[in-house]
This record gives sequence, C-alpha cells and structure tokens, in this order.
Amino acid sequence: MNRLSAGAERTLLAFLLFAATACNTPHDTIAPMATGTPTLIKLDPSRWSDRELTIANLGHATLAINYFGVRVISDPTLFDRIGLALDSILTIGPRRHIAPPLTAPELGPIDVILVTHAHMDHLDIPSLEALPKTATVIACAKCAALIRPLGFSDLRELKWGESTTVKGLMVTAMAARHWGKRWPPFGIDYGFNSYVLDHGGHRMLLACDSAYTDVFGALASRPLDIAAFSIGAYDPWIHNHANPEQVWRMYRQSGAHYLIPIHWGTFRLSKEPMDEPMRRHSGMASMSGSELMITAQACTPALRTSPSRPRAVS
Repeated sequence: MNRLSAGAERTLLAFLLFAATACNTPHDTIAPMATGTPTLIKLDPSRWSDRELTIANLGHATLAINYFGVRVISDPTLFDRIGLALDSILTIGPRRHIAPPLTAPELGPIDVILVTHAHMDHLDIPSLEALPKTATVIACAKCAALIRPLGFSDLRELKWGESTTVKGLMVTAMAARHWGKRWPPFGIDYGFNSYVLDHGGHRMLLACDSAYTDVFGALASRPLDIAAFSIGAYDPWIHNHANPEQVWRMYRQSGAHYLIPIHWGTFRLSKEPMDEPMRRHSGMASMSGSELMITAQACTPALRTSPSRPRAVS
C-alpha cells in the first residue's frame, strides 16, 4: 500500500479528495476505498473547510479546489460544448458525454484560475467569461493575448521556472511534453505549463497534457501530496498525450502520494473508447498493489487522510 510518509501524516490535518468526472446528476456518490453501498450527498463548495485541501474533478481537466482557504479552478470547461465560440451564442465543437456537476454560480468565490495551455478543451472562452473577474488568472507566457479581452483584473503569465503567490498559495510553472497552438497546425504557439502548487508545504502537481517524459521526476526530491495527470486522448495522439501505462510511470517518478486521473470520459477527442483510459489505469494500480489511486466516477468524497492513517470516509 502506498502510504503517506510519517512527516506528511503528522502535518496534513485533513485531505478530502472528490472525483466528479462522470457525474450525471446534481448529487455526489460516495465511492469508498473499501466495499460498501454508495451514499448520495450534495456537492457544495460553500461547505468545504478552509482548514482542509478539497479537490473536485468536474470533468475533463477541470478541478475545483479549496486549497486551505484559497479557491482554485483549473482549465474550466463548464458548458455543454467546447470549441469555436461565436459571440457567446453558439459553440461549434465536441459535446460533453456527461453533464457538468456544477454551474459557474454554484462554484462560489474563485481566487485563482489556472490555464495550462490554449487548446480549446482547456482555454474555453465561454467558461472563463462566466467566472468572477476578480479572480487571479495564471496562464502560460503567451495566453494573456486570448484572456486579457475578457476583463480579468489580475492576469499573470508564467514561464517555466517562474513563480507567483496568491493569498499564500505559491504557483510555479514547469515543463511538460506537449504543444500550444490553438488552431493546429497553423497560427501562434501560445506555450504550455504544468503547475506545482504549494501552501504551507502541502504540494500538488497539476500536470499539463503531456506525452511521456521524465521531467516530473525532478519533483521527487520534495515529495508531492497529490499529482493530477491527463490519461486520455492517446489514440492516435500518443506523441502529445501519454497512455495510461506511461502516465502511471510519470506519477511514480514524481513521488506523489496520490493520483488524480483527469482528461478522460468527458469529451470524445480521440479514438480509444471513452472508458478505456480508466480501465487501463486501474489495471496498472492493481498490478502495483496500490490502494490509493482514485478511480471514482461520480461527484464523490472518496478519501480522507488524517494525521493517523489514510481511511475511507462516508
């Protein structure tokens, strides 16, 4: 069993991990690590404690996070479609296979919006328009040209190795193995960022979409509490998106204690079956003997880690 280090167990007061990747209802389904009957609760960010780290996977690469009092959202895609948006009236592009578990108003206050790159399934203009303009937007070095017209009061561009801090949350940009053109194969390359988040020594990796690379191994010297990796869209895009087995290797190399698999099961962007990425990923976890990979497919409080030991919660 992949356990927290003794130091992390002493200092991590509480860690609630939510997975909402395939939520088709406005409720949350408990997915305990042990066998048991699922229980429905309401996903309500306003009730998340500022003394805990709470993460909700809202589908694709969108994570809603309360990072010990700092409200964060990554690559928001909050509507039925992604793609070419025509003046907020019509969007031409892939439709969601699952309903968004939260609307923009239901998210509540947002302090930080993280944008990893300019692809339309990550930098979705209608979703950004729907979020509070008081939020600090952190994006890769050239994405500001796309975001600035939306009216955010605080827009920060980061290059790899650069950091910025919002309300005590330090965000550091780092590399991946991807690409950043919004209109492939033509147009501007807007760049791409992974992000390392750190608040009081509690560290999380939000990895950009990436082909296999050993770049995340550099993080193992200061182990991460959590890493979020994209696990889908590898067929035929293997040169830009790692397959589940490759993602498992990158996760283990990063030294992270927990894995949040994202970028699967929401939009059809590739040839593999919609559920194949998680099936293959779960197989890797089973072979390694790990009980801590998050496989929940509903709006779920899946795991709490206390100072004593990891345990399932209801």
